[in-house]
Amino acid sequence: MSQCHPLLAGCRIDVACDVENTLTGPNGAAAVFGPQKGATSEMVAQLEAGLCHFASQLAALTGIDIHNLKGGGAAGGMGVAACVFLHATLTPGIDIIMQAVGLEQALRDADLVITGEGRLDSQTVGGKAPIGVARLARRYQVPVIGIAGVLGEGVEMVYPHGIDAVFSILPRLAPLPVVLAEGEINLAQSARNIAQAIKLGQTFAR
Repeated sequence: MSQCHPLLAGCRIDVACDVENTLTGPNGAAAVFGPQKGATSEMVAQLEAGLCHFASQLAALTGIDIHNLKGGGAAGGMGVAACVFLHATLTPGIDIIMQAVGLEQALRDADLVITGEGRLDSQTVGGKAPIGVARLARRYQVPVIGIAGVLGEGVEMVYPHGIDAVFSILPRLAPLPVVLAEGEINLAQSARNIAQAIKLGQTFAR
């Protein structure tokens, strides 16, 4: 801690986080992100032990218990490091972006919101961009459609958070290089199908 630059004390540092995961525990960095990166259950246990030790050392130095800091597990624990060593404030990244682009003002007169990301699944509700957009849209009672490359396990968890319907852009199973090469056309075709479904619904509504 003594190696921190003294000028940091006079700086305000805001960190944009796209997840709310804590450093440790069942919702922590090792448990959630370890398997995504190829860690086995034994590796996850070892990583968790290391993160718990790291948290204990930081608590001994600062007197702050950061085990359950929201966003502390982002980027494998960079969120905690930023808070402790840089005195940073962790802010949901989507909140910063929505404010910068004036999304709330645009939503007030909107009839529909379409949002999305590469993968919609149970982790989307942990602070990812589509949920931030959906929560803001719900404030103005605007329906939300989510589009993604993949609809993963637990995608149904997004519904209580304001996303009303979800669609994958993949028309068929294909190797990853093919999927990536066809991403633009698949997105366009999926968007057209959604628009056609909305048009069809409006016809029956009459």
